[in-house]
Amino acid sequence: MAYNVLKGFVEGSVDQYADQEIGGVKVFKNTISASVFYDTDAQSVCATLKDVAVREIRGGGAGCVLISQGDSAIRAETLLTFKGDELIARNVRARKFIGSAELLTDIPSNQFNTPIKASHVAHSRGLHDVRGSLQVKVAEGLSIGDDGIQISLNSSSGLLINNQKLTVDPTISKNIDSDGQNLSDSDLLLVSDISRRGTYNTTLHNLYENYIKGKMPTPAGAVNEIQIKAPDGFAATPSLSYDMKKGLLKIEGKTRTTQLIVEEAIICHGAVTKNVKMISVSEYEVGPDDYTILCDPEAHKKDKTIVTLPPACNHPGRILIIKKASANRYSIKSGIVIIRSPEAHIDINSEMALKMNYSCRTLQSDGKNWWVIGKAGT
Repeated sequence: MAYNVLKGFVEGSVDQYADQEIGGVKVFKNTISASVFYDTDAQSVCATLKDVAVREIRGGGAGCVLISQGDSAIRAETLLTFKGDELIARNVRARKFIGSAELLTDIPSNQFNTPIKASHVAHSRGLHDVRGSLQVKVAEGLSIGDDGIQISLNSSSGLLINNQKLTVDPTISKNIDSDGQNLSDSDLLLVSDISRRGTYNTTLHNLYENYIKGKMPTPAGAVNEIQIKAPDGFAATPSLSYDMKKGLLKIEGKTRTTQLIVEEAIICHGAVTKNVKMISVSEYEVGPDDYTILCDPEAHKKDKTIVTLPPACNHPGRILIIKKASANRYSIKSGIVIIRSPEAHIDINSEMALKMNYSCRTLQSDGKNWWVIGKAGT
């Protein structure tokens, strides 16, 4: 066996124990092992593979942010990049953002935890900044309350809010004569002009002269003639007039009325005509138009005519004339006429009889009973 032992400095060999510098570029074809490698420029021990946290960078491009993959490899994320002072990402989720956020857009207003200052909100006309709060500008007649913008209404303005609409209600306004005054020609009314589709005002004088007056029928006839409604307005006739100076009503013709009340006196310069009726039935109730009733008991087989008077209580002052008038004026047995008042008396009895032909009774009611105020025959 042969041994080659070198002692001292041997050029080109590495001393295992002493410090030694190796100059130039050395290419090692095999693995170099050492307990430690030292970086003389950095003046520190070099890291070995087991001391390196990142051994591989995957994917990526310029400006990509490196994302840990959970092992010794990292990934350069193309969807998360950084350029200068700008971090670019599609979506960002964070528990808190700190800063002015002046470039943020499309942020839902209901996602803020505290009120946004008015100075940070872009707003249009009609809004303004009041001590950091954004408020609506209100003009005269408007106010802002907890429920929003409100119209300031006078309690007697005639206006009110009904079903969220401003309406006109004349019942809550003052009466025109409340302050001792009343309507005048210069007072104004509001008019909705349909043709011009607008609202205009007009004076009462203009309303009367140019509208109402033209709609009113003009009087017809001469002075004092009473106006009568005609198909197309008023009509008049000289036969019906009233003289206001004399207090005289003039009627040339017939007058018909259901009741005529004269408080003083009736002066008649002509004939007075009253209703007269001939009856030939066995029983008859006096009608509302009856005045003189002529009864013929022989006109029927019973030879007796019963005339029932109307209730005295319903006809105070009424006068009736009832006469027996048989057609056979010479007949001795011409029947009788019985006059009855079921609910009142005729004088002292409830009925009376006319036996002789052509006998009669004139009766008048006092509102309680009937009284005989004139008679002829028995």
